[in-house]
Amino acid sequence: MHRCLRLEEILQEIFKNADYRSLTVLARTCRSFYEPTLNVIYSDLSELKPLIERLPHDLWSTNSGELVIRGPLRPQDWEVFASYSRRVRTLRLRWFASDAKLYRALLSPPDPSFLLPNLRTFTWHCLSTRSAGLDDMFAFMRLLFSHNLAEAQLIVSEYALAAFSDFGCTSLRKLVIHSHVAISASVTEDVIRKLSALRSLTCGDSEVSVTTLHHLALFPLLSRLTISLGDDIPYALTLPKFPFSKLRYLTLNTKSIGPCLSMLKATNWNIRCFHHRMDAGYDPAGRKVFLELLPQQLSHESLKCISLRTVAPHQDDDPITNPFSLKPLFSFKNLFNLELSGTVLPGLDNDELKKLAIAWPQLRVLILLQKAGLYRVPRVDLTGLVLLLEHCPELYQLTLSVNAIIDTKAPPAPPIRSICNKLITSINFSNSPITKTAEVAAFLSAIVPNLRETLSWTEEVIYPVEKVQKYRKRWDDVAELVRVFVEVRKQEREACMHALRSDVVRK
Repeated sequence: MHRCLRLEEILQEIFKNADYRSLTVLARTCRSFYEPTLNVIYSDLSELKPLIERLPHDLWSTNSGELVIRGPLRPQDWEVFASYSRRVRTLRLRWFASDAKLYRALLSPPDPSFLLPNLRTFTWHCLSTRSAGLDDMFAFMRLLFSHNLAEAQLIVSEYALAAFSDFGCTSLRKLVIHSHVAISASVTEDVIRKLSALRSLTCGDSEVSVTTLHHLALFPLLSRLTISLGDDIPYALTLPKFPFSKLRYLTLNTKSIGPCLSMLKATNWNIRCFHHRMDAGYDPAGRKVFLELLPQQLSHESLKCISLRTVAPHQDDDPITNPFSLKPLFSFKNLFNLELSGTVLPGLDNDELKKLAIAWPQLRVLILLQKAGLYRVPRVDLTGLVLLLEHCPELYQLTLSVNAIIDTKAPPAPPIRSICNKLITSINFSNSPITKTAEVAAFLSAIVPNLRETLSWTEEVIYPVEKVQKYRKRWDDVAELVRVFVEVRKQEREACMHALRSDVVRK
């Protein structure tokens, strides 16, 4: 056997790509494979059952599919349990009342290190408020988290989250909190304020208080933050000196524009990515203030990504009379990603799209998606698409509405210049009208030859259903035809090259 295969680290990387059946075969094939395969098999568990099943059969049984522990674990049983539990690095647990006895049986190990000492990532699904036996699960988790847990994802009720705050997970570096119902800001604060080692926090479902913001502002390693802000955030929000010193990725979820403006004005942000999600649409005046504030508060040099999403239209907004300008954002010269999705989008034509492309030559992702509201015929046509690709050669993801209504008397000719983007394999044409499928496909095959998929009309803009279905079918056909045109061009080039070589030989 090759010497490299005697290194456990190399074997584990190889075995990660094998399925469960292959791993069990490998474990019985060679002594050198035994430990690495067991490490892979037990590294990621969705329940505790696989560990219990390694215990002697007189200790457990199954009844109607449920695992039943018959008695307490003896010292030798704990040794067996520990020999497998030490391999677990990722665990996902969901609360079931029927598992209470199982957790109770695991509450008396000889030492806490017998319970998953190398656990690093944990997911907990517990939406129960109060339930018989739930305290046994809490007691088990207190033992479990006495080690160096690094990441936790919680899909929990307020009652379960309050219990988690007492588990002592001070080593956490990444925390994600989700809930199907609102959780009080005080409970969220009790959890977060003890976790000063956090590097990433996602708490997007429940609002955080000003006090919690003050705690987070002083976390020395926090680099990613996703939070929801309520309308009770003061207009003149104050933060400690030098807040969020390591923060690079910021996502704010709000119900209105006010809390987002307050957060932005509280300090100058040296971040790479800024995302804003709002339940309602931007009112015209608020949108103008917001866009003008971004270049004042965000670093022009370090910002690479801007994402602005709204869910519902604002009552005073109109996609025709109130389009907004992207000009305030042109200060961010190093922008890689831009996403604007909602009911109102910039009123772009070909010239304005060209200005956008010139302002952001490094753009790799451009998403301009109208999700709802009144339909507006796009003013960008296929020629505008060429201008975009010409000035943004690194673009690989695109969502854009274009007017592909072809003039029968003067159909667009594919560009003669070498504008050819081979990075793009899929385009979301959003709410794009289209007539001549073959002409559009021929045009696209010249500028995006690797296009394999087109999406269109997936949102809820107000437009006749029969036309939406017709346009969607035509865009699906375009993707099929692009592949045909690309193959035809390839065959033509090969035929021409063959003819040229033949002429050279004859001469």
